[in-house]
Amino acid sequence: MHEYWQAIRTFSPSLRRFLLASALVTTVAFGLSAVLQNLYLLRLGYDARFIGTVLGTGQLTWAMAALPAAMVSSRVGLRNGYMVGPGLFGLGLALLLSVEVLPPALWAAWLIGSQVIVMVGVAFMTVNIAPYLMTVTGEAERRHAFAVFQALIPTTAFLGSVIAGLLPGFFAAQMGLSLDAPTPYRLALWLGPLLCVLSILPLLGADPGKVVTTAGESVTSDRAPLLLLAFYGAVIFFQAVGEGAARGFFNVYLDAGLGVPPAQIGAVMGAAQLLPIAVALSLPLILKKLGTGYTLVAAILGVSLFLMPLAAGAALWVAAASYMGVIAMTTLTGASRDLLGQELVTPRWRTTIQSVVIIGLALGWAAIGFVGGWLIEAVGFGAMWLTGVTGTLIAAGMLVAFLRARRTPAVSQPAASPP
Repeated sequence: MHEYWQAIRTFSPSLRRFLLASALVTTVAFGLSAVLQNLYLLRLGYDARFIGTVLGTGQLTWAMAALPAAMVSSRVGLRNGYMVGPGLFGLGLALLLSVEVLPPALWAAWLIGSQVIVMVGVAFMTVNIAPYLMTVTGEAERRHAFAVFQALIPTTAFLGSVIAGLLPGFFAAQMGLSLDAPTPYRLALWLGPLLCVLSILPLLGADPGKVVTTAGESVTSDRAPLLLLAFYGAVIFFQAVGEGAARGFFNVYLDAGLGVPPAQIGAVMGAAQLLPIAVALSLPLILKKLGTGYTLVAAILGVSLFLMPLAAGAALWVAAASYMGVIAMTTLTGASRDLLGQELVTPRWRTTIQSVVIIGLALGWAAIGFVGGWLIEAVGFGAMWLTGVTGTLIAAGMLVAFLRARRTPAVSQPAASPP
C-alpha cells in the first residue's frame, strides 16, 4: 500500500488534469446516460429493437471513426484529440434531447443521427486514453495510473447512476408528471452536456502529448504488425459481445423484463459500481501476479461466469449481484486490454493498436446491439445473455492460445511484464 501511494504522489500535473477531465466525462457516459438514455427512449414509445438499432448504429460509427480519430490525434497531439471527444459527445447528447421539438415522423432518424455524433466523440476520447497515459507516465507509476483511471470509471458511474436514479423523480414531483412521461428523463439528461463542456477546461493546461518517433523506431517499424493487429482486434470483438450485452441492455432488462422502477434501477446500477472500485485499485497487484495477458483472460472468463445467472432468468437481487460482477470484471478487462495492446507494439503504433481495440470493441457492441435487440423481441432476454456468454468464451480461448504460442511479447516495453 505504501508503494501504491508513493506512485500516486508522483503523478504529474498533466496526469492529474487528465484524470479530473475523465471523471467528469465518465460521470455522464457510465452514469447519467447509461441509466437514463434507454429509459428516455422507452418513454418516447420505442421498443428494445429500436434501442438496439440506435446502440448498434452508434457502435458502428465508433468503429468507423476510430482510425480517422487516431490519425487526427497523431497530428494535433493526443490531448487535443481527446478534447474533441467531450465536445462532440455533449453536442450529440444535446441534439438527442431536442428531438421532441421535431415532428414525430423525424424522431427516429434524428435520434440515430444524434447517437452517431455522440459516438464520434467517444472515438476521439477512447483512441487517446491509453496512448496519453503512456505519454504522461513513467515506468514507476504507469500501472498505478492505469489502475486509478479504471477506478474512476466505477466511482463516477456510481455517482452518476445515483443522480440519474433521483433526478427523474425530482422533476416529476416538481412538475406533477408521471414517471411514464419522457420529460423527467429529458430534463435529468441535460446535466450531461454541461459536464462534457466543463471536462474540457482542466485539459487546457495539460501536456499536449505529441507523438514522437525515434530514429531507431523509424527503421524497425516501417510496416504495421498487421497480423497482430487483426488477431487482437478479433479477440476484443468477441470479448465486447459479452460486455456490450450487460452495458447496453441491463437497464432495459430491469425496466421491461423485471418491472423495476427508475429510482431502483439507478440504485442497482449505482451499487454495482462499488466492487469495481476495489478491483480497479488492486490492478497493479493482479498484474504483478498474473501478468497482463492472463489478467485479461481471467477477466474475460469472469464476465462469462457472471452473465450466466442473467441467462437463467435470475430474480432482481441475483441479477443485481451478477451485474456487479460483470462490471467488476469489465473494469479489469478494460485496463488489462488497453495495457496489453500498448505493450505489444512500439510507441509508433500505440494509437494504431488502440484504434484496433476500439474498432473491435465497437463492432462487438454493435453486433450485440443489433442481434440482442432482435433476440429480446423474438425470443427473450435469456437468448441475448447467452450470446454474450458465448462471445466471451471464444475470446478467452483465442487469447489463451495466443499467449501459449507467444511466451514473450514481440516488443519489450519498459513497463511491461510478460503477458
